[in-house]
Amino acid sequence: MGPAGSTNWNAMLDAAEETLREEGYAALTSRRVGERVGVKQRLVYYYFQTMDDLIIEAFRRLSVREMARLRSAVSAERPLRNVWDVCIHTADTRLISEFMALANRIQGLRAEVIKFIEESRALQVKALTAALKRKPKLRVPPPGLALLATSVALALIREAELGISAGHREIMATIDDLLAEIEPD
Repeated sequence: MGPAGSTNWNAMLDAAEETLREEGYAALTSRRVGERVGVKQRLVYYYFQTMDDLIIEAFRRLSVREMARLRSAVSAERPLRNVWDVCIHTADTRLISEFMALANRIQGLRAEVIKFIEESRALQVKALTAALKRKPKLRVPPPGLALLATSVALALIREAELGISAGHREIMATIDDLLAEIEPD
């Protein structure tokens, strides 16, 4: 196995992300990764025993970046606004969609996706629980709000990428009003 963290290793993960984002998971092959990096196909297998291993590692790298963003948001002065900002400006939704599709067939990736979602949701719930202590009249529990925020953000991003905007302004205004009530300026 080639060294994890090396220039070639990272270049191959970059190539996998680019291929997923631009062409979809059906185009993600060792040959395609090798072409993008400018190396022979067999070198991909020197660094990653299987394509599944490469895909899992690409997702892990993405999840580490996103968790760092989320941890920073939760520790900020206005955590809910910052967590919402992370949700609404998340990693490329096309890339996330491709990883989610692959998680249906790659058991190791499924485990990584579940781990990421559970960790990120726990951070969101922690921030929401602390913030909602100031506003006990809100009836939606923090885990439900975390799921709602993540789902709404993902739907808004996906629809905007397709050119859909119906209802977006209204839900964003509702969320802004809720955030202003919970975390006033």
